[in-house]
Amino acid sequence: MAATHTGITEQVLSYQAPDPPVQEFEPPTDRAFFADPDKKSLLSAARELRKLTPYIGTELVGIQLSQLTDKQKDELALLVAERGVVFFRDQDLTLDQQYELNAHYGIQDRDPNQQDPKHVTILGRNSDIRKYGDYGGEYHCDHSFEANPPAYTMLRMIRTPQAGGDTLFTSQTALYDKLSPVFQKMFDGLHAIHSSEASFINSINNGYQPFRGPVRREHPLVRVHPVTKVKSLYYNPTFIVHLRELKGQESTHMLNFLREHLHAADDLTVRWKWTPGAVAFWDNRVVAHRAIPGGYDPSTREGKRTAVFGEKPVPVIEGDGSETLSQRIWRLGGEEASFEETKLYFNSPLV
Repeated sequence: MAATHTGITEQVLSYQAPDPPVQEFEPPTDRAFFADPDKKSLLSAARELRKLTPYIGTELVGIQLSQLTDKQKDELALLVAERGVVFFRDQDLTLDQQYELNAHYGIQDRDPNQQDPKHVTILGRNSDIRKYGDYGGEYHCDHSFEANPPAYTMLRMIRTPQAGGDTLFTSQTALYDKLSPVFQKMFDGLHAIHSSEASFINSINNGYQPFRGPVRREHPLVRVHPVTKVKSLYYNPTFIVHLRELKGQESTHMLNFLREHLHAADDLTVRWKWTPGAVAFWDNRVVAHRAIPGGYDPSTREGKRTAVFGEKPVPVIEGDGSETLSQRIWRLGGEEASFEETKLYFNSPLV
């Protein structure tokens, strides 16, 4: 369910956001379309490619992002689209170089609470994520309530605690893939209402000054990735308040199921242990992420996040050529799907 808010206070009622809502627009062509499908230039430059889990997460060892050619940058976009998130350690990337790299992938996105126009500063958290009104530790994909939610997103850590502050990344293509065909078909036709109202109220009540006012927007609950054509859930427990086609209690029960489905997805999740100079580059369209707060000094964790606008989420349309993740794995000859046995129910032979 969507985050709770901390009340309509006098501060909330009197606050006037200075910037208007971001209007829908057509972003530049995704750079992954320009990539060599085999990604030979990028992968040949890596000393090692580590596949961290079967369904999400790849670490490239021996590559400096500051040294990538435009061809390698395009191939990196394709790898991120396919694997959800790609990790790097010991990067010498400066903030200006991060801006330059970000600009290769599209138009700079800006979060409603973002102080610097070019990046978000990510700090440590030691709050109780279980208390009322605290949603800092909940799964989310960044500001999905926008007309053009972010696509490629990069977080570069400057300093990190010795223990704690990890981030979970979960594949929403795999989340969709693991649903029964009946649920897949039903979800294909649903639309979710994404709202920034609770985060706007909480932001003001916590002393911040968001640049844009609260909005509600409708996006398909299942979207098709523009490059891979793989179907993905576009579920966001932090911002989704309702499923349009369902009645109130139906929507509540379905959103509760989706949250359980997401939080039970250990097999579809990669947990990244940060170190100074580490970078995560992920596809916000098909990945939900969650920072793990608590148990460390929050002043020891700082990172810089940049992102680019994505396209308006595209729904599943019959005959559009989209496929599930398992279908793609089988079609490309991947071995992951062959290791799994799926049974929808257990029964005895009829007599």
